[in-house]
Amino acid sequence: MDIDLKKNKQLTFDQRCKIEEMLNKRHRKFEIANELDKSQSTISREINRHKVLKSYKPINGNFYNCKFFINCKICTQKCKIYQPILCKERDRTIGACNNCSKLRTCTLDKYFYKADIAQKNYKYTLSDARQGVNLNTSELIELAHIICPLIKKGQSIYTILTNHPEIKFCEKTIYNYIEIGLFKDWDVTNLTLKRKVRRKISKKKLKKRKEPENYTGRTYTDYLEYKILNPNITTTEMDTVYNHQAGPYIQTFIFENTSFMIGLLHHHKTSDSMSNSLNKLQDKLTDVEYEKLFSLLLTDRGSEFGKPQLFEINMNTGEIRSKIFYCDPMQSSQKPHVENNHIFIREILPNGQDWSHLTQEKIDLMFSHINSTPREILGGKTPYEVFTFIYGKELASKLNIQEIAKDEVNTTPRLLK
Repeated sequence: MDIDLKKNKQLTFDQRCKIEEMLNKRHRKFEIANELDKSQSTISREINRHKVLKSYKPINGNFYNCKFFINCKICTQKCKIYQPILCKERDRTIGACNNCSKLRTCTLDKYFYKADIAQKNYKYTLSDARQGVNLNTSELIELAHIICPLIKKGQSIYTILTNHPEIKFCEKTIYNYIEIGLFKDWDVTNLTLKRKVRRKISKKKLKKRKEPENYTGRTYTDYLEYKILNPNITTTEMDTVYNHQAGPYIQTFIFENTSFMIGLLHHHKTSDSMSNSLNKLQDKLTDVEYEKLFSLLLTDRGSEFGKPQLFEINMNTGEIRSKIFYCDPMQSSQKPHVENNHIFIREILPNGQDWSHLTQEKIDLMFSHINSTPREILGGKTPYEVFTFIYGKELASKLNIQEIAKDEVNTTPRLLK
């Protein structure tokens, strides 16, 4: 496992003493972070969590740390316009008032960081968080070092447990530990977990429309009949993903027997552009390879797929290469594999994000990570493992998909930065 544990390791008492020592010398947070080989955010959180407030209360009871005090003279924190005066060193660069040269004259609230108090608070928080948890401190830290960096890479709990059989806890137990805040010191909470997507099924009855001629013999009912007559032919579901009507667009294919997925970049959402990708795939693959993967296509009724002859016939050679069928109107659930796997794409390329930076190389990288993610439906195997077991690694390579090491899988927007 190639994870930098040093950056994620909890602060020791010696390190907290070093923080107090450097604060007393008025070192800034980034200097302390460099000295301890920690991130600046780690040092900032440590100071903010454990600094002790020593509030200034003058004899007459007024608060002199409100920015409007000079005007009103009678200031309380309950005042509607109360706004505390901010101190650049206390609130930003240093984070505490340790050994500040202005301590005697400053009228603002004062915060001090003490290593012994910070260590005591840390131990109390750790023991309090573990009430009813069958873990000691060393076991908790060891578990956190494994799962927390991977959760931050966008991996699900199921994926982590599949790739790390040495973890003896079940999926529900890990979720419970996160729920009670056991890993909050590693910045892992419920908000860090992969978002669960739910679809609402419309109960509205749709008015039946006249079937367009180009779909005759290619409806979803026709598809079901064709599958009964040809049970050994694998279906490949096809769709389009995009963020803006003006593009760019990603044409997606998923081979339903393996959950293996590829995507092709387009700048035009037309049948000519989409079908041309099949021409390129046909040129790259052997006849046998193409027939195994693309002989049966199932897609929706988007305008970019509205000319079935372009997909079924290679216009360069005139030969029939594929059979295409269409889902019923407004029934994307009839091609569930590609729709469900689009969730992975949206985790890496969220809605509203600008896609102008996308290249085919980046799309191939994205699908390499998606295909290297274990699936429960595949018994804990990855789509890459199942696909290459059936078709071989050479065919996966021809589709520009590579296997990603288990702990390097990243399904967050940071992958394509």
